[in-house]
Amino acid sequence: MSICIGVVINPLAGVGGAVGLKGSDGPATVAEACARQASFDAPKRALPALLRLRAAADPARFHVVTAAGAMGEDSCRLAGLDARVVAWATRSPSSPADTAAACRAFIDAGADLIMFAGGDGTARDIAAVAGTHVPMIGIPCGVKMYSGVFALTAARAGEVAVQCALGPFDVQAVELLDIDEAELRADRASSRLHGHVLAPVDRTRMQASKAHVPDSGRADIDAACRQLAGEFERDALYIVGPGTTMATLCERAGVRGTMLGVDAIVNGNVVAADASEATLLKLLDKWPSASIVVGVIGRQGCLFGRGNQPISAPVLARVARQRIEVVASVHKLLSLVDGRLFVDTGDADMDRALAGPLRIRTGANRSMVMRLTY
Repeated sequence: MSICIGVVINPLAGVGGAVGLKGSDGPATVAEACARQASFDAPKRALPALLRLRAAADPARFHVVTAAGAMGEDSCRLAGLDARVVAWATRSPSSPADTAAACRAFIDAGADLIMFAGGDGTARDIAAVAGTHVPMIGIPCGVKMYSGVFALTAARAGEVAVQCALGPFDVQAVELLDIDEAELRADRASSRLHGHVLAPVDRTRMQASKAHVPDSGRADIDAACRQLAGEFERDALYIVGPGTTMATLCERAGVRGTMLGVDAIVNGNVVAADASEATLLKLLDKWPSASIVVGVIGRQGCLFGRGNQPISAPVLARVARQRIEVVASVHKLLSLVDGRLFVDTGDADMDRALAGPLRIRTGANRSMVMRLTY
């Protein structure tokens, strides 16, 4: 039995991430990202998924339908996948309507599974068509990837698709989440549950949806942040990720941070607020002695690659691994699905370099060691 897999790529996905725009939704955001010299990396980031599917699955067990050009055809060709084009974009670059139309064409062609490259916004576009009738696998290429439909990395998405092609597969309803980007850019988090979609069951390769974890350890977090801020060195650069825990760290360091952006601190001053990748790289030229400090996404467990894209693989390559600090409460760490922390920088070599045991501050003079995977 051969299953039909629909493959669609949102070429604009993630374009606003590294340049500090916190998303890619809407023509105005794309235009601003272009003005900031953003790169369009979604087709490249999707390639490992397609390569895994091409290499590991028996071609007799599956066939692929896709959309023309940058929406899937080009990447399938690069991966050596024989894909039949059943949809064409009405404009360039493609729009959410083109993504939805491609998925309708996939379903008309008999798709049993849709594998898409994008973020939460793209997932919503596809869910409006697929509903709870056709399961989905998200290749993480966007900025906001908090829904449970995404695999941990692009390669893992391909592995899930391979398992689906090998035989009958179980599916489950997962949460479809998205964050209002306008609110996010105004430093206000406003995530919403937009319903549920079907995704293959794979606890090893699929991520959990982001969730707010009621934190019973605020006093411990405050103590950990106070101690860490007291250890900040003179003339050293501290790159601080987004989130409420990092906002506490900024307060204890005596600065006002942008809670949902990436900030840079030197000698008790914010030298860059809501920084982009390019800004961080310039700061690292000026202050090569640097540390990166991040929190943990509740329940999901991603450290890099979800919502903090300015801390990119090139930025991480400039900071010694032992100078990466993670702060999280014991309660939040225990809430992680399968106790898993992971990274998804889009650079396989960097992900491998980051993997391994990692010490996490859970309080003043308190820590836990957990394994970081990819």
